[in-house]
This record gives sequence, structure tokens and C-alpha cells, in this order.
Amino acid sequence: MPKSMPDRRLESRWWLWGPVWAHMTAIFISSSLPGSAVPSAVPDKSVHLAVYGLLGALLLRALADGRWAGVRGKTALASIFLTIAYGISDEWHQSFVPGRTPDSIDLIVDGVGAATVVGATWVWSIIRARRAHATRCSGHAAPTFTERLP
Repeated sequence: MPKSMPDRRLESRWWLWGPVWAHMTAIFISSSLPGSAVPSAVPDKSVHLAVYGLLGALLLRALADGRWAGVRGKTALASIFLTIAYGISDEWHQSFVPGRTPDSIDLIVDGVGAATVVGATWVWSIIRARRAHATRCSGHAAPTFTERLP
């Protein structure tokens, strides 16, 4: 039996926003560990760069409705802004955790990670759009620009 439209919308929201919430939850849980319980095999700033870069990418994917055509300047800026806002809340949260302190440098690295990954994805979406346009103009069969982001 085919799914109804509201069921599809709910499934789509879970598919888009579930990874965002899961990643934010993982950040919150790891930030709740006391300072002495945090493993230090990887430099702290590298972890911040990667974790918040991924959060920015997940937010961009969700805000773009999972479509390359939805990756625009506004959605890119919104995902960077939301990632930094979450970074601010995470640093504030750490001020209540024993052995942890908020660090403005961590927040800057969070923003750099998000801006780097989101910016690269945005640039890639522009390249994809131009290639698709050039292929369509040359008369070759081109995929439509409605395919989903990974």
C-alpha cells in the first residue's frame, strides 16, 4: 500500500533532520564528560574542526531539503550560523561541567570548521549546476538537478 503524503513528509523530515539531532546529541553527551574523562589522542582543535564541520554539512543537507539545487548562499549561511549558535551553546554548557571551561578559541575553530565544509559544499553545488547546464545546452542527456544529496 502506497504511503500517504503526510507519512512521506514525516519520513523525509526524519531522513533530513534525524542525523542533525543525532550529531548534536553526540556533541552534547561528549561535552558532558568531565575534563579528566575526555581522551586526548587527537588534538582538541582538530576534533572541534571535524565535529563542527560535519554538523555544518548535516545542517546544510537538511536546510537544502536533501537536494543539490537547495544548496544556495542563504542555506549555506544559515547552516554556518546555526552551527556557530550550537557551538556557543555547547561552550556555555561546558561551563557547568567539572573540569571543563568555555574557550573562545574552540568557538572560532567550530566556525572555521563549519565555514570550510559548508563553503566547499556550496562551491561544489555551483560547479555541479554549471556542468549540468553545459551538458543540457550541448544536447547531451543530463541528469535532472533533483537528485538527493548523499
